[in-house]
Amino acid sequence: MNLRLWAGLLLAIAAWSAQAADLSIRLTGPVVRPELSSGSGMTWHGGRYFVVGDDAAYLFTLDPKFAISGRTRLARFPVQADGRIAKHLKPDYEAMATVTHAGAVWNLILGSGSRRGTRQTGLLVATDGRSAPRTRDMAALYGDFARLAGFAPGVLVNIEALAIARGDAWFFNRGNAVRNILYRVSVDDLMAYMGGSIDRIEHIDLHEASLPRLGGREAGFSGADYWPEIDSLVFTASVEGADNAIDDGAVLGSYVGLIALARLKDRAPLDLRESAWLLTQRGMVLKTKVESIALRQTTARRARGALVSDNDDGSSEFFDVELTLTSAARR
Repeated sequence: MNLRLWAGLLLAIAAWSAQAADLSIRLTGPVVRPELSSGSGMTWHGGRYFVVGDDAAYLFTLDPKFAISGRTRLARFPVQADGRIAKHLKPDYEAMATVTHAGAVWNLILGSGSRRGTRQTGLLVATDGRSAPRTRDMAALYGDFARLAGFAPGVLVNIEALAIARGDAWFFNRGNAVRNILYRVSVDDLMAYMGGSIDRIEHIDLHEASLPRLGGREAGFSGADYWPEIDSLVFTASVEGADNAIDDGAVLGSYVGLIALARLKDRAPLDLRESAWLLTQRGMVLKTKVESIALRQTTARRARGALVSDNDDGSSEFFDVELTLTSAARR
């Protein structure tokens, strides 16, 4: 058996195992950072966490204990006395992933797209900090996402998470306004779009997703990363009492879940109701609005990283998280 076929077989076995196995989740924290407002996107690279807030003017770097070690100004936003960008002006940076392309490593930061103009911007920020952020208008791509999903005229996407896996970029649309949807484009096409060499991405796949319900409301995608050893996307989802992408609501709880890439074929719908685990702490539902997950160490059985929460009070909460696949095939 050649090496490529053997590697493919191992990935398929790992993906099946991730789909069948139960997941044990251990949380430590929170660590609260009031000086970092509304944490919404997080990545891990080079021994540091990178964190963006949906109403913050900076990209922050944090050490493994969540101490802030630096910050990069993203743009010249007008800020209020508390350092936050006013809600009607905020760029709503909700999604972020680390992208390695053409010999460089970038943090790709995306506005949610949930308001025309102010929330339709994407940024490429070099992880080494040696160049100014590059800005891209995402309206054309987001408009194509909405049309592909059959949204009613005038209805906008609400992109809350981004993950890079095996040459593809996965965009997660949060379903508090419309539906939970995954969109897939190739990284090469995405980076060509971000660089301005193309204005449209021709090939886009999508998958409709069903998530668990809590308090009568369906959870909405909020964050994502890739677990390579089991060839699976790890996602977070949260539940709050708001029926649109603009207003905040009471926080009911959050989930962590797995999507084996082997399940993502031919635009098949995803039933994730049995593939997501409600976060608890000390036997109680953890009422925090998890916005992102960043994995920093992974094996075929265990992943370690961090969660960031934005509870709409102007601060950010951080949790260490350890995910362990168990042998129990309960799901």
